[in-house]
Amino acid sequence: MAESTVLHTLSVRNLYASYTGVNVLHGVSLAVHSGEIICLTGPNGSGKSTLLSLLSGIPADTLHIESADTLPSFDGTPISLYSRKNTALHIACMVQDEQSAWNYTVRDIVLTGRYAHTVNGIYSLHDYECVNKVISEMGIEKLADRRIFSLSGGEAQKVRIARALAQEPDILLLDEPVANLDFGYQAELLSLIKNLAHVHKLGVLVSIHDLNTAARFADRIALLPRHGPCITGTAEEVLTAENLSKAYGAHFGIYLHPVYHCPQVYTI
Repeated sequence: MAESTVLHTLSVRNLYASYTGVNVLHGVSLAVHSGEIICLTGPNGSGKSTLLSLLSGIPADTLHIESADTLPSFDGTPISLYSRKNTALHIACMVQDEQSAWNYTVRDIVLTGRYAHTVNGIYSLHDYECVNKVISEMGIEKLADRRIFSLSGGEAQKVRIARALAQEPDILLLDEPVANLDFGYQAELLSLIKNLAHVHKLGVLVSIHDLNTAARFADRIALLPRHGPCITGTAEEVLTAENLSKAYGAHFGIYLHPVYHCPQVYTI
């Protein structure tokens, strides 16, 4: 994907949302800027997937938003004013636990990420060139002609991220991309994602359950408690015993990682 020279922001302000009367987001304010990776973390049920869905422009049908003024905006324009295709030109989202219905090749799956750029669904030579470039950047050339059903979990995640990157978005939203992957694949994928954010000025919001992994790879952390507003800042600012205790209802200790020099947490 091409390096962006224009800086962008995806943001939401003071967002309250609920499902059938049950509040899931409580006054959330968050901004994702070009060139940074934000790790979204928090306990189960705190609304991480709901927030990512809203930011992608595809909220659940049963989700109730308290006020239209709080809806997500891209560079100051509400996402609701964009067509679905125009949204896809700026924002790419990879959801949790996605399963392919068809046993396509890796190259064909990555190509579908170019659909928003097509005219009447016809892929151009430029679309194929973009796919080849992304496949190379992701280091999955050896997988390009394999079928998706033959891949390991880590390999399949790389393909899904490659498809999202093929959209050439300004903002990339990833919902638990390293869940159920071994430590080696987790580190490899997150290092790759962070490098893409910094080199291509891509704004990345990635949800991660593991607080220590988030601290290692994030430029900023967004901690989402179950019943409160989002807490955003550097790992040192967010991962404090007080913040974590309120978010998780448990007691935490903090220490500095001897190699990565970032805070690491443990329960007491």
